[in-house]
Amino acid sequence: MAVSSVEDNKAIMRFIVERNDARDFYAYAKHLSEDFVGHHHFIPDGLHGNTSLSDFFYQVEGISFPDGNHTIHHLFGEGDLVGIDLSFIGTFTVDLPMGVPANGKQVEFRYNILCRFDGEKLAELWWFPYDSFQLMQGLGMA
Repeated sequence: MAVSSVEDNKAIMRFIVERNDARDFYAYAKHLSEDFVGHHHFIPDGLHGNTSLSDFFYQVEGISFPDGNHTIHHLFGEGDLVGIDLSFIGTFTVDLPMGVPANGKQVEFRYNILCRFDGEKLAELWWFPYDSFQLMQGLGMA
């Protein structure tokens, strides 16, 4: 497997965010390893496989927040790790697959993602919402 640079890995993360905002969710599956694992507080068993991240974003952003967009505030990298600090804003129009009912309100929250690369492929990803209360308010859960 080829070795990628930190800058290459950061570019892949920027590409993933941009493709999500363009509603082209499956454009980046080739950048995920076959045994990709995504860790998310909404999904106790995690995401598994190179299309699982695309499937997740399609269900959550493409369907539940069809007008949603991200802003990348910071993008850091060291070794095989990339950290991204971003915010999301979108209208919650369709129930989330996790059973959270839509409320028609605009939701805005900021969060962090830590990514581990294996060669040229995204191998593992962790979501860390650091303003969970703002997110829960927007979803109508608090």
